[in-house]
Amino acid sequence: MGVYVFKTDVLLKLLKWRYPTSNDFGSEIIPASVKEHNVQAFFFGDYWEDIGTIKSFYDANMALTEESPMFKFYDPKTPIFTSPGFLPPTKIDKCRIVDAIISHGCFLRECSVQHSIVGERSRLDYGVELQIKSHSRTLGAKLQ
Repeated sequence: MGVYVFKTDVLLKLLKWRYPTSNDFGSEIIPASVKEHNVQAFFFGDYWEDIGTIKSFYDANMALTEESPMFKFYDPKTPIFTSPGFLPPTKIDKCRIVDAIISHGCFLRECSVQHSIVGERSRLDYGVELQIKSHSRTLGAKLQ
């Protein structure tokens, strides 16, 4: 997976005429294009995760809940801005939250969230325990 920059006419030629049955830039189109085009690479030495599968996407998101994640959302030198969701702030009442990310518009009351991500507009009520078991990486939600 990568970020690719093409001249429009070259990209259209490659996709429509030269490699119309190819499915992947990194393993098919770019290696074949080296023979006919000026292809250049840039080594990116910062954080990068290939999230091409559901599992790798899940793992990359769960890594954000670590105490010191590889990717830093809160680095003042490189701020991350999201599009407005127009949701109310999350309400948290008498909860235990450890190494977690809580999205906007949630309501959490007397629950426990550990090493988990709570998606927007979620509701966790009395006695809910949400945690990822670190060794098996399986979701364990216990409702009482």
